[in-house]
Amino acid sequence: MELYYFWNERVPEEPNVTIPTTVFFNSMLEPTDEFSYYSDDAQTLLQELNGSSFTAGFSPYFGRFSNSNNVFIVVEFSYPNSPAKEAGIERGDLIIKINGQVINTTNYLDLYYSESPTTTYTLAEYDSSQNTLVETETVELTKGELNLDPVVYSDIIEENGTKIGYLLYARFLTGENDQFIESLDNVISDFKSAGVNELVIDLRYNPGGRITAATNFANALAPPSVTSNEEVFVRYEYNENLENYYIQNEGLDSPNLVARFSDDPNNLNLDRVYFLTTSSSASASELLINGLTPYMDVISIGTPTFGKFYGSYVLTGENASPPNNYAIVPVTLKYSNAAGFSDFRDGLAPDYTIEEDILALKAVGDTTDVMIAKAIQLITGGDEPPAKLSAPLFIEKLNDPIRLKRGNIFFD
Repeated sequence: MELYYFWNERVPEEPNVTIPTTVFFNSMLEPTDEFSYYSDDAQTLLQELNGSSFTAGFSPYFGRFSNSNNVFIVVEFSYPNSPAKEAGIERGDLIIKINGQVINTTNYLDLYYSESPTTTYTLAEYDSSQNTLVETETVELTKGELNLDPVVYSDIIEENGTKIGYLLYARFLTGENDQFIESLDNVISDFKSAGVNELVIDLRYNPGGRITAATNFANALAPPSVTSNEEVFVRYEYNENLENYYIQNEGLDSPNLVARFSDDPNNLNLDRVYFLTTSSSASASELLINGLTPYMDVISIGTPTFGKFYGSYVLTGENASPPNNYAIVPVTLKYSNAAGFSDFRDGLAPDYTIEEDILALKAVGDTTDVMIAKAIQLITGGDEPPAKLSAPLFIEKLNDPIRLKRGNIFFD
């Protein structure tokens, strides 16, 4: 922590090593730091960073009505070939119980992230006349260690002679032996072969991930003049001692200080790109949007992103003496784009503000989805899509700190 932590002046010279681990670690953190954490299971953490998770295979939105402590889960999407997908769990499905227990504000994380292999989910439908959720059926799913490809869905939409590529991308992951880099490259290659000349990237539910995955994606999107000239994608800032070390030992152009674009055979030769965002779009999602902004027309549709401009190293105890299975993930760096823009604490604001109706989600890739429809309208110059109908009751979105930590920005 003294060497790598961004706010390393917080680390005491003579720490009290007799106090519990959680108290000890948290005692070193900057009060505003909500991103640094530690784990007593480094092996599982590293597996998750490669895309392997113990899950049923669907992405949850946790919400509640303002007059209730009961929580409902909305399925944002199901991963292909997952138990959830095979059981027919789809985007927009509502869940109100897990293993027979009513989900509420105190148990929703424990129930959803339970390591119980066999889990039952009670589904519901929204009754707009009564402003309530009505139980419909129960589905039993078997969780397992799934290797979740972040390329969830892709399609080519043809409108008025324009070929629009659409991609729902769930996390910035490289995978074992770069398997997820390859899966993304394959989709981009297909888009290029098909003559796609406009692109919509859906990052609504993407909490972040590895910087290398974001840089690889950026190389396919930026104008060829930018990639061939190896322009600056993002710059990194560290604590004073670490920054001076990199400058003195590696020079100002060290890959630890600056990430640059590079030529990509799959480059789509775009002048502009569209991003769909929500408050769940965080970390590496924001890094990609922010890093491209100085070089091309970046159009954002949705709601403001999360607002995270920090990155982390993952430090494990495998080389300690004796070795241990701990890991710490301290905030190590802050990033900015080539124009020096950073510190967007309120998130990156969209160019077009559109909120999705969480109780009436369309299928993944549906062109009548309010955000996708807006992107198509902007691309083709067609009629303005109809506005969504507001839900009768105020819906509060609940935090998912576990997903945020799994996303993060991880520097390799």
